[in-house]
Amino acid sequence: MSMIGNFLAVTQAELDALYADPEAVGTVLYEEKMSEVVDIDKAWHGIHFMLTGEQYGGDGPLAQVIMGGEPIGEEDVGYGPARGLSALEVKAIAAALSAVSEQQFRERFDQAALSEADIYPQIWDEGDEALDYIAHNFSETRRFYEAAAANGMAAVLFVS
Repeated sequence: MSMIGNFLAVTQAELDALYADPEAVGTVLYEEKMSEVVDIDKAWHGIHFMLTGEQYGGDGPLAQVIMGGEPIGEEDVGYGPARGLSALEVKAIAAALSAVSEQQFRERFDQAALSEADIYPQIWDEGDEALDYIAHNFSETRRFYEAAAANGMAAVLFVS
């Protein structure tokens, strides 16, 4: 089964409501706001690695892009619980991402390092196709955070 990275922009009040009633998160993500979810397909792990040099974790706002946020309850929404980022965190992430151009991101592509670190989805031997795939999804990720920050939104991150 595929592991798909997803983002959803929500108001800070909506995020606070999810923390207050975490059992509602599945309904919100998969029913009420499904059409608003931004899907970065299987590129999430590669994006994280290329931004941080880490398989998981890392420091600073770039480490929060994919793997950040506080869990919203314990409900498994695909691969673990959804995680929330406050509007302030979204703004900091957007600023950090705006400093990384697509060209700079592409220059971080290291097939051997991605393969050696066992970064999902293990397509790194496909060369330029893999690079184009991950760069496209990085651009989508940056657009999501820029739009959310510009509108003062918080975010919900989840892997389905």
